[in-house]
Amino acid sequence: MAEQQPPRPPIRIEDKRHSSPVSGGVSPDAEGSDQEASSEVSEQAAPSGPPAEPQHDYRDEALRLRAEFANYRNRMVREQTAMAGRAAQRMVEALLPVLDNFEAALAHGEGGPGIEMVFKQLRATLADEGLEEIPAEGVPFDPVVHEAYEAHEDPEVSEPVSATVMRRGYRLKGHIVRHAMVSVARPPEADEAVES
Repeated sequence: MAEQQPPRPPIRIEDKRHSSPVSGGVSPDAEGSDQEASSEVSEQAAPSGPPAEPQHDYRDEALRLRAEFANYRNRMVREQTAMAGRAAQRMVEALLPVLDNFEAALAHGEGGPGIEMVFKQLRATLADEGLEEIPAEGVPFDPVVHEAYEAHEDPEVSEPVSATVMRRGYRLKGHIVRHAMVSVARPPEADEAVES
């Protein structure tokens, strides 16, 4: 059987904030102030509606996200274009020795008209991709696009000139892929008499 527990005494609540130490009762001034305080507490405790949340501007956030996505998309397009350009440049650089060998074979009279036709077709295809030959023979020497293989004096020139081309140079869409290797003819140096 379950034992019964003794009943608990009732709980007594007293407001001792404004009680008189002599009589133990509540002073009349304190009663009015208690009522005012309780009405203020009840006004503060009972909100008039749901708690106010900070206003969030979704339109500004959407516009910011839209701009960030547009920037991301543009950056990706630039990176993909640059990657395709680098791949095309590597392919052209790999084909330049083949182009040189075709040219050497034709210069020695080997291969006949079939090889010449393939050579022309290869050059046309590379030109369509943006490959252009750097002018090198008989032009003033430019160290930006020419690479000097050798240099010799020539009294007929007044400035350094690319006399003969050892290896053709090429640009791909304005960027130098390979410098032209040339022999440079330069004017003779004036002998300066050294007076003692």
